[in-house]
Amino acid sequence: MLCTSCRIAVNLKQSLPLFFFLMLTAVLPADDKPVLKPTAYSLLYNEWEAEREALENTSTPNNIEELKKRRQALRKTYTRKFLELAKQHTADDQWSGCFIWVMAYGEPGPDLDAMVDLLPRYGNKVHNMFPLQMFMPDMVKIKSDRINPALAEIIENSISEGLHGAALYALGARTKKTADYHGSQEGCRHAETLLQQVVDQFPDVATSRGKTGDLAKQLLKTLRGPAAIGKQAPETKGKDIAGVSFHLSDQRGKVIVLSFSGHWCAPCRAMHGIEKELLKKYPQEKFVIIEINSDEQKNLKQVAEKMNSDGLMWRAVVDNTQGPIADLWSVTTWPTFYVIDQKHQVRHRGTGFIGQDLVHWVDKLINESQE
Repeated sequence: MLCTSCRIAVNLKQSLPLFFFLMLTAVLPADDKPVLKPTAYSLLYNEWEAEREALENTSTPNNIEELKKRRQALRKTYTRKFLELAKQHTADDQWSGCFIWVMAYGEPGPDLDAMVDLLPRYGNKVHNMFPLQMFMPDMVKIKSDRINPALAEIIENSISEGLHGAALYALGARTKKTADYHGSQEGCRHAETLLQQVVDQFPDVATSRGKTGDLAKQLLKTLRGPAAIGKQAPETKGKDIAGVSFHLSDQRGKVIVLSFSGHWCAPCRAMHGIEKELLKKYPQEKFVIIEINSDEQKNLKQVAEKMNSDGLMWRAVVDNTQGPIADLWSVTTWPTFYVIDQKHQVRHRGTGFIGQDLVHWVDKLINESQE
């Protein structure tokens, strides 16, 4: 039952409570399971949870920025505490619980990096590798330059097929993400090699986000699809919210941001200010934003009104989260941003709230055309 629950977890928020259960049971003798006994890890976890809840309960609509700072400070404090506890429990499996907490909640920085360094030293020595195996896909989005070397060492020395396969997937996915960010075709080819190894050798390894083979195939679809980095942008047709026909090829010669977005999506909305800044910065003959909208058909009138009132002056082409345009561009995460250069070549791809990275990509391509 636990494994099934893990497999159907679709995001970190859903999967963490299960990981917590697994981490607690992982450090207990087999005869004691499934009864949970207090451990140093569980006590520290409960301490953190109590402080976090107290902090949230004191927040008001007027102190949002202060709340963000206090959240960050709390995460930083407990990143250090879980690191110190992990160092004291490398002989038992409690360190892996601390490791997963820091990767899930910790504040990026030296303490998180130090925790990553424990993975290749002790990851192949834990009695129960299952929690680490299940967590591997969530390593993809963590910001630390220590992670890829740590994963590579785990893969080289692994005594567990499950942990090996999950770590190989995580390394392949991280390699792809970096290649997408930098627009590196060589990096994409390396990612493709790693992910194909997952499909060939470890297709059935369970993780919190599904089987590694299925996850790898989804990423390979993007790497090999018509909208892969370095390829000419595929012709994309549709109608905008006003019912006017749209052809992406009409924008050839401009730098294009293709924004797979939705007004139901908080990270999508958080990018609106940055997109508005870009439109102010560059004239329409050089730069354009096209939103591939994923809102439900019944909400499109409200979306159009909201875009107008918020000054979002770009075209919104009607699609949905399973629409033909999203499928053509291999989009499964919102928001997803593609940046296309003046020669209509796909140059960058990013998912989630990418902030000023979008500005850097556009600036670079605009400057290329002026050299």
